[in-house]
Amino acid sequence: MKKINISSIVLAILFVVSLVMLVVFFLADTENQQLSNGQYQEVSTFLDPFLYWAYVVVGLGIVLLLVFAVKTFLTDVKAGLQGLISIAILAAILVGCYFFSGETEFTRIVNGETEVYSEGTMKMIDMWLYSIYILTAGTVVLIIGFAAKRAIIK
Repeated sequence: MKKINISSIVLAILFVVSLVMLVVFFLADTENQQLSNGQYQEVSTFLDPFLYWAYVVVGLGIVLLLVFAVKTFLTDVKAGLQGLISIAILAAILVGCYFFSGETEFTRIVNGETEVYSEGTMKMIDMWLYSIYILTAGTVVLIIGFAAKRAIIK
């Protein structure tokens, strides 16, 4: 008889609830919200619960990541140090991208509505974009490197 893992059950429950939330979000009624320029925009009536669920899932993921990182560190110090090094590299990439990001205020007009993004918001957006570029490039380099290594070994 196959042993049922609790984490698999929790993952399945979170997946099913997320799928139901997504379906309800798209099938829910919409309401017209008036913008400051007098125009109307349709918004799902289920937007707030959907966003709160996303916050819960992301928060739960972060908490579980930290719990299992500590557990791994306590049971296997070498694997724990490798995890800490990975987290430190990611933190260094984020901090570096933050300091290289620009601080220019950005204004755009969408549907006649003027949106102004502050310098801090633009700095955070730039940080996330630059870090995504770096991590994507690193992933591509690693894929090519491991493929080349495998070809050379064979």
